[in-house]
Amino acid sequence: MLHREHTDRKVLRLCVLLFCTILTAVFCINAASVSATSLSDAEKRQQFTAMYADYREDFPGIEEIDADKALRLLKDLDVIFVDVRKPEEQAVSMIPGAVTSEVFLADTERFRGQRIIAYCTISYRSGKLVAKLKRKGITMVNLKGGLLGWVHAGGPLVRGNLPVTVLHVYGRKWDLAPAGIETVY
Repeated sequence: MLHREHTDRKVLRLCVLLFCTILTAVFCINAASVSATSLSDAEKRQQFTAMYADYREDFPGIEEIDADKALRLLKDLDVIFVDVRKPEEQAVSMIPGAVTSEVFLADTERFRGQRIIAYCTISYRSGKLVAKLKRKGITMVNLKGGLLGWVHAGGPLVRGNLPVTVLHVYGRKWDLAPAGIETVY
C-alpha cells in the first residue's frame, strides 16, 4: 500500500510538472510572437519597408515609384496600374482603375505610351514581373511597398467600382496594413 501511494504521488507530480511545462511553453510562444495588430502604424510601415528592402535584392535594376508619388498619379489618364496578385486577392480589393496582369499581358500594345505601375501586396511578385518584362523590352515601374505602402499613404481601394477598406494581404506575415484597413488572408 505504501508503495502504491508513493507511485501515485510520483505520477501526480509528473502530471503537474508536465502541465506547468506545457502552460509555460504556450505562454512563451504567444509572448514571443507579437501580433501585427499590436504594432503602431509607424512600426508596421517600418516592418514592411524593411521586408521590401530585402525582397528588392531579388530584382535589382528595376525602376520603382513610392506610394505617395503614385497616389498623385492616380487620376492621370497616361498611367495604368497593373495588379499582379491572384484573382482571389483581387476580388477583395484593387487600386481604382487597375487592370489585372492577365489583361495587361494579353495585349501589352494596348498600353503603349502609358506609364505602367505594377503592384502586389508588398511588390515582390510585381517586382519579379517588372524585371522579367524589362528583359523583353517592356517598361514598367514597381510600386515600392505595394498595396501596403499604398494604404499607408492613404491610397483608396475598390471592389468593382465601390470604395472599400479591406485588403487581402497574402498571409499573416504581411498583415501590416494601417488602422482602419481590415485585412484578410
